[in-house]
Amino acid sequence: MSRNNGYEIAPLNPGWIKKRVPDSYADDDLRDLIMFYVINTPCTNLSNSGISLSEYGWHKNVWKKETLKNALFAIPGLERGSSFVVAKTADEMKAACEKASLKKNFHKDRSRERIAIFKGHYNEFLSICYHIRNAFAHGRLAMYDYGDGKDITFVLEDGVKKNGEFQVRSRMILNKSTLLKWMYILKSGTLSE
Repeated sequence: MSRNNGYEIAPLNPGWIKKRVPDSYADDDLRDLIMFYVINTPCTNLSNSGISLSEYGWHKNVWKKETLKNALFAIPGLERGSSFVVAKTADEMKAACEKASLKKNFHKDRSRERIAIFKGHYNEFLSICYHIRNAFAHGRLAMYDYGDGKDITFVLEDGVKKNGEFQVRSRMILNKSTLLKWMYILKSGTLSE
């Protein structure tokens, strides 16, 4: 496969995912995140224990209006076209990663939260959940202290092995506090406090 096409290619086993994570990161919050994004994922076709958003009280057409998505994106300050970039096809991922500053060595710049994703058959936000789930489930992540140890930054990557290479389908830099806030909002079934 040519490296000059629109696919973002990564090593099958990049060194950054081998980073030793302190035991202190394995707390109740991490357990809750894994339960929500992996086991009880809102992408219900990925887990026999998935929980749909309607089971939390969200209307089945919640994504037709932008209200929930905009509220969720405001938490990390995601801006379409810069810190949130969507590839509609897998061969647009190289350009998406470039726009979101998530190219080679993306794990080193954790100064701001950002996302580049290939949007499959889910809506944009559930596509993010899909890729978070895969990065967690397949161990393609690293965790770093953020904000003087008051938060943790997750570096996440998802993709597929194809023709002896790893084709990237998503890259994300997200703080634990963002993932937790998203989880709390989605589980609450409402935006009102």
